[in-house]
Amino acid sequence: MEILVLKTGNTTWEEISGYLGCLDGARRKAVMKKAGDTDRINALLSRLLLLKEIEKRTGTPMKKLSFAKGSYGKPYLKDGGLFFSLSHTKGAIAVAFSEEKEIGVDIESREREVNERIYERALSDKERRGITSTEDFLRIWVKKEAFLKRLGIGITRDMRTIPADSVPDTAAIEFGEFFVGASGKGAGEAKVQEVKMSDLLSQFVKKVQLEARG
Repeated sequence: MEILVLKTGNTTWEEISGYLGCLDGARRKAVMKKAGDTDRINALLSRLLLLKEIEKRTGTPMKKLSFAKGSYGKPYLKDGGLFFSLSHTKGAIAVAFSEEKEIGVDIESREREVNERIYERALSDKERRGITSTEDFLRIWVKKEAFLKRLGIGITRDMRTIPADSVPDTAAIEFGEFFVGASGKGAGEAKVQEVKMSDLLSQFVKKVQLEARG
């Protein structure tokens, strides 16, 4: 399993909106349907990152990549051969890849605010008794989220019934100011690598310039 993290930092929509033209019409519409700039930024950058990385790994040009969705909405490649999972939080986007089996990834900022209702919804009684800090909670949360994404069902299952300390092939990884949850074969040994914003966007500069020339 390979996990990449793109830190979005204080990126503004004005700074990256020009890259919207690098997506096809359907994907552009999906980005623009997002309610606010933060969601649009995450949607645009996550699509650029995911499409470029899949193109690199499969050899299939971005414009020819074809996706479908499982019964609970998890996307996958119609042609198979590569499994992936995507997540974003305030300040970062994470994407994971595997050529072997289904995987799941989740990322959360250490600064995420957590209230008592989330504890009640996500933790078993035993887990709640063992929590001493927000960071303890986030380690458990990202493991459960990643596991559910690996199953392809998202938060449709009662999270309290998932024992974070014993779910198979699932780990919480500390990465700077973030916690990354990984689930799937090799999760325990998975390394997280940062993708620089400049490196990602540089791969689309020529297309943006062509779009600008019209």
